[in-house]
Amino acid sequence: MAQDWQQEKEMSNAFWLKLILKLALKLPRWSVRLLLHPIVFFFILVSPKKRQVSRHYLSRVLRSKPNIGHIYKHFFWFASALLDRVYFLTNKQDLFDITFAHRQEVIDSFQQNPGQFFLSGHYGSVEALKTQSMGRNYEIKPVIKLDHNQTIVNLFKELNPTFYENVIPYNGLETTFEIYENLKAGKSIALLADRPVGDAATILVDFLGDKIPLPEGIFEMIHRFPFPTNIFFSEYQGGNRYHVKYHQLEISKDDSPTELAQKFADILAQQCLDSPYNWFNFYAYWNEIRHVD
Repeated sequence: MAQDWQQEKEMSNAFWLKLILKLALKLPRWSVRLLLHPIVFFFILVSPKKRQVSRHYLSRVLRSKPNIGHIYKHFFWFASALLDRVYFLTNKQDLFDITFAHRQEVIDSFQQNPGQFFLSGHYGSVEALKTQSMGRNYEIKPVIKLDHNQTIVNLFKELNPTFYENVIPYNGLETTFEIYENLKAGKSIALLADRPVGDAATILVDFLGDKIPLPEGIFEMIHRFPFPTNIFFSEYQGGNRYHVKYHQLEISKDDSPTELAQKFADILAQQCLDSPYNWFNFYAYWNEIRHVD
């Protein structure tokens, strides 16, 4: 099941993306956001499986039974975060009101431990964080599977050719060695830890009343490599507002990779409960609905 999300068609269309990107560069942000509504409506109409997945997820995090209005908002917040990537990539972060929680503590910790892990999920907008420098002497390198969502990656490379230069492309086991060498050299590593990749081993964890697979390799690295681990979320709050928060993962020497994965899942689940429309996994991620036609 680890390949399910990679086999899904991109939740995008080259024509619509190119159109929105061109408009975003020429028109005010508020006017482009108006155009998102018909596009979101179109995708809801033609994506029954993604509607089903959204409904299932929202049923776990909302207090009331989700209806089409809730599903529409979930799709629209995804589209909004995708649109805002254009502005972050073109260095227009002044359009946004970005607030932080525990950011200074992280910056202070770099003085003693410049090489750290930063884990997140497909939640909100990672670009909102990437535009915010942690300090000139510290570097955070994201690990990205560049061959997935190739349409989006290529379009965003056109917007900012340098934005993806400082990343570590995911390349199986070789990536583990590259991560370790960067950490030893005092460079921090950012990873999205809520989806397995390829045929890699997974760990089943409890998540919002169900079981989901997380990538075992990430939590094996955290278990074996002696570097601090942080969890961060860049939460879209509607309008032009983002809130970036950090949690330091408490690690005991007796914790197994499975226990570390469960700790991450528990923190992610709380984030989803606090802000349900920020988690953007629109594929059959849940055991319960993977075999539903």
